[in-house]
Amino acid sequence: MNRQNLSGLIFGDSMRIGMIRFVVLVEIPVLLFLFNAFKGFAGRYFPFLNTLLLMYFFGLIGALATAVYYLKDIYRYDFDKVPFRYFMICFFGMFTPKIRVNHRMEDSPWHETVEKIGGPVYMDVDPGYVVLTESLTAPEKVYGQGKKRFLSRRERIQAMVDLREQESTVASITANTKDGIQVTVKETKFNYRIWDPRWDVLYRENKSERNPYPYSPQAIRDFVYNRPVQMSLLNQPEQVSWESAVRGKVSGIIRGYISKHKLDEIIAPRENLTHQDRDEVVKEGYDPKFKEGLREFGTILRWWDPGAFSSEVDVEKQHIANWGVKLAGDIQISQAHGDAQQIAYEELGRAEAEAELLVSIINAMDGLPLGSDKIRTMQNLILLRTAQVIKALGSNNKLPNGTKE
Repeated sequence: MNRQNLSGLIFGDSMRIGMIRFVVLVEIPVLLFLFNAFKGFAGRYFPFLNTLLLMYFFGLIGALATAVYYLKDIYRYDFDKVPFRYFMICFFGMFTPKIRVNHRMEDSPWHETVEKIGGPVYMDVDPGYVVLTESLTAPEKVYGQGKKRFLSRRERIQAMVDLREQESTVASITANTKDGIQVTVKETKFNYRIWDPRWDVLYRENKSERNPYPYSPQAIRDFVYNRPVQMSLLNQPEQVSWESAVRGKVSGIIRGYISKHKLDEIIAPRENLTHQDRDEVVKEGYDPKFKEGLREFGTILRWWDPGAFSSEVDVEKQHIANWGVKLAGDIQISQAHGDAQQIAYEELGRAEAEAELLVSIINAMDGLPLGSDKIRTMQNLILLRTAQVIKALGSNNKLPNGTKE
């Protein structure tokens, strides 16, 4: 037997090793004592055997009592029952409890003991959850879903992590624009979950994940140990909750966008297609730098909606009035331009008609004898030709129902 096997036999905490220790340290000495007490076979060769066995039993009981008292003292138990059972579990592998774990440990007689001291214990981890354990000096293991996951006495449950997709809403986010006007964003929604390398592959290949609860052990450790820390109301450092950490990142995107733009650029009318504020904000949530920031504490943003942008009521009404004046001015300019074109076309038509009248009169007088009274004759010819042209124009300008304009 090498040193490692001997160390495992002495200090191991599995049920099999514990039963071996119980047989060697308790059962064999007890049987030997009883057999010698009733048969007396060893009296001739080992006259002090029973005395030695009694001393051994007193020493064993004393060591057990000392261990139980030590556990009771360091973990501040009021009774001896829990420390005694814990010692029997650790050393002899007897009465090993079993607990069920999801977002918390299910109620059981061993709930407090496992939470305060740790293993040995068998865990049933529900689907959609993982358990991170740690020793006195470092993180130990990450246990996924499964039955009878054995937690050794060197391990203690540090965190139970939910792998399901989380959903949250920020009721209101307020920030000042580049021109110093306060803007409020309401009902910002987002979904997030534990990060896993497979998500990046799925994004690139546009596939769905068959395993509904993928996770990376490193992401679990980052989630537990890398989340931000804040001061509590009692002026004590405490870790920020998962939801608060993600909410702070998402709120930072919106506040940063508002501070870089003017009010007109944020709540511009939809007719102005040059301002795509929602698309610009949404893209920032999927930017590689932002994703890397979330990945530092083992999280990925699956989906989000920035919500509705609005300013203070009075300011917004004034901007709406300004936009209304601008639009009304554009309408009046367009209407005036149309009226001017109509007048110009009417004047052009009159000028063409007058020119046509003059040309027809000149053509009618060409080659006609004027007689002795030339002026009188020209006047009559002009009147006659004018009447003919007017009659011709009147007969040509008829409406569809046959009436004249």
